[in-house]
Amino acid sequence: MANSKNLKQNIKQLEPKIAELETKIRTTPKDYALQLTLTSFKNQLVDLQEQLYKENLKREKEIIEIRLLGNSAKFGSLPLGFVGGITNSFAASIFNTSKYLKFGSKGGKKRDKLIRETIDLRLESLGRGSTIFYLSGKTNPDLFGNSIIQDALENTFNLFESRNSEEITKNISNVGLKSIRYISKFLAELNADEFEVDLKWQSPDESEFVWEGRKDNISVLYNTLTQMEIFPPEEISFEGELITISSKGKFEIQTVENMRFFGNFPRDLLEKMKEFHIGDFCKGIIIKTTIYNSLTEKEKVEYNLKAIE
Repeated sequence: MANSKNLKQNIKQLEPKIAELETKIRTTPKDYALQLTLTSFKNQLVDLQEQLYKENLKREKEIIEIRLLGNSAKFGSLPLGFVGGITNSFAASIFNTSKYLKFGSKGGKKRDKLIRETIDLRLESLGRGSTIFYLSGKTNPDLFGNSIIQDALENTFNLFESRNSEEITKNISNVGLKSIRYISKFLAELNADEFEVDLKWQSPDESEFVWEGRKDNISVLYNTLTQMEIFPPEEISFEGELITISSKGKFEIQTVENMRFFGNFPRDLLEKMKEFHIGDFCKGIIIKTTIYNSLTEKEKVEYNLKAIE
């Protein structure tokens, strides 16, 4: 599905052009040439999103390979007790990252059910000697062509592939804090059972995401995650100007007190966000989360949009 890569690149290039034109039109509302160009760009964007939606519909499933390595797997089979914990922890991390991308910090049984039905995680099959597991999840694109599970997998692999504690701290904000609990549990179970692991997933643009989990990098990632101190979230009410917005869930706001907040908003706010234009006055609630890394003695502050009007 190489076409998917081209579609995403074209969408990414078109969105800032539309935002720039909308800003210009606010100052020159009678410039009909600009309005015609903006209408043309918006029509192109809708067409690209429809194409991406159709491409992802054809894909149907995302397949993740979990290959366990180590003394317990060297004879081509595994003790039954090892299997459930490892696969369940990994699947729970993908579920919670998907829920975070869709709803942010909001919880509840109805939201949990919606995510389960949307991504439908399953043990698809077993590979040679029952030491290779294939998990599957529904691609299930939204009307804009975006797939929650694709984004969840990409963000999860980026966290696993972090090269140092600073990258780990940065990537935590892309998977959500609840997922960290299950990723840590997954790593702890690998350590306890003396397993190493190869994780693989081929994205729709034919990029292969691979993480080779060996004893050293499993320990480094686990120790870094468990050394993170996460402070209770804080709600911040704001009024101000919308500076940036993107369909990938990024926003920037400058408040009337001249403070700037840059962060993420969940998918369930996407339709609401599309009502706004760059430069619009808005008010709402931002969730501030502070993460302290005791290994680097550095702090990272994460902002997530909870509500806007």
